[in-house]
Amino acid sequence: MLVFPHTYNYRIIIGSLVVVFVLLGSYTLTNYIQLEDYKTYVSQEKKLLENELSDMVVRYENVQVENVSLRKKLEQSKVNIERVLDSIKTLKPSASLLSLYRSKINLLQKENAEVLNLVSTLKTENERLASKTETISQHLVAAKNNTSSLVAKNKGLATANSNMSNALKKASALSLASLDAKAVKRVTKKRIVSTDNSSKANKLYVAFTLAKNKLATSGVKDLYIQILNPNNNVVADQGSVSFGEQSLIFSKKLKVEYKNQDIDVNTLITTDIDEPLTKGVYFVNVFYDNTRLGSTSILLK
Repeated sequence: MLVFPHTYNYRIIIGSLVVVFVLLGSYTLTNYIQLEDYKTYVSQEKKLLENELSDMVVRYENVQVENVSLRKKLEQSKVNIERVLDSIKTLKPSASLLSLYRSKINLLQKENAEVLNLVSTLKTENERLASKTETISQHLVAAKNNTSSLVAKNKGLATANSNMSNALKKASALSLASLDAKAVKRVTKKRIVSTDNSSKANKLYVAFTLAKNKLATSGVKDLYIQILNPNNNVVADQGSVSFGEQSLIFSKKLKVEYKNQDIDVNTLITTDIDEPLTKGVYFVNVFYDNTRLGSTSILLK
């Protein structure tokens, strides 16, 4: 009997290689199909989120409200929606990021439904009794203050996509809903007596509303008030604070407990005895870190 050991071994090796190639090809094809399905899902989900937010913006644009306070709240809600829409458009799609924004959009939709329902209620009440507009607006504000928080933390967002992190940071920035300032000549237990006469004023009163922002982080915020006299010098200089290469000389520092809702803040600033108030324009600025949130002015005669 003749034996060909080398030929037999080659056949075994070749057969094994064929099996390996077939398995490898099958595995590669399976992974490719799964990857394409994943890309298709992510693309479709991102487009769906964009369409939902766009529809929400259109619904807000079609709402007409005469009440000034409510109109501002609608405009702020619309801005929040547009910020999230811009963020989604600029993000690099991934299933985890889209899942995060799906939860945020669901909360925004719930809030929008509440706002639009309140708008409808207010319109009905205005048609029935126009003189009750202010009372209805107050009830609306009270109802809005009871809405749940929309803050969501995502520790891995910055590393996953730096562009997305910047967009989210912009959307979560603090802002002022209002800012008012005036010179004061007397403070009693019941009220603050203001004046525009520089010779009678010895204090400055500053009041502002830190605006609601569901995307901002809650907690204690260090706010700085800076008042500049007509000579561009800081009134009641309390020192300076540094923010990297920048520094800010301030008239007063306030610590505010921010809970993602509108919060009213007011304070009195006593002028220096050796630098009394004089005639001219005083500029009042409110800062959070090195960002100016708002400005106003006081004219003294």
